[in-house]
Amino acid sequence: MKRKYLLLVMMILSSISYSTGKINFSEQRKMEKSGKTNEENKEKVNAVVVNSESRSKIVLNDQSNRENMIRENIVSFAKKQLGKPYFYGASGNQKFDCSSFTQYVYHSIGINVPRVAAEQALIKPKLVRGIKKGDLLFFETLEKGRISHVGIYIGNRQFIHASSKAHKVTISEFSGFYEEKFRWAVSIL
Repeated sequence: MKRKYLLLVMMILSSISYSTGKINFSEQRKMEKSGKTNEENKEKVNAVVVNSESRSKIVLNDQSNRENMIRENIVSFAKKQLGKPYFYGASGNQKFDCSSFTQYVYHSIGINVPRVAAEQALIKPKLVRGIKKGDLLFFETLEKGRISHVGIYIGNRQFIHASSKAHKVTISEFSGFYEEKFRWAVSIL
């Protein structure tokens, strides 16, 4: 984690001119070659221009923006699977059970997760608060003490999952039955 953070800091700092607080020359050339002088370039300039007091804020902001983009991509890709049929034990891209669905969605962004919900539930620390879009939600729907269902939180107290009851990938409210059977979440990012 520290290594990734240091690499990110080095990449950002290498594109900044310390003496003037302006975009470096290679960045300026890219903008000139694009021929754009509109608001898009001004926003890009404003995002890169820093002074010594705000460098750490920009690094954190970039990291946060990147994570939010990844979370939005997870939700967007998951929603493209809406309506695909549920089939217990399925793996692939046309039929899903709950854990093959989450595995497929995360694989689309280059993250490998185990095949079974109970194993997915243990790959990262458990969360019960601070759950964000794209986090995995785990439920104990069959028997006490065993995770048997997983879905992806999409915000607004809703989650997307391959549902045996609905016989397809669907969006459900995080209330009633699901709220009662919820045990914890895991943030893969």
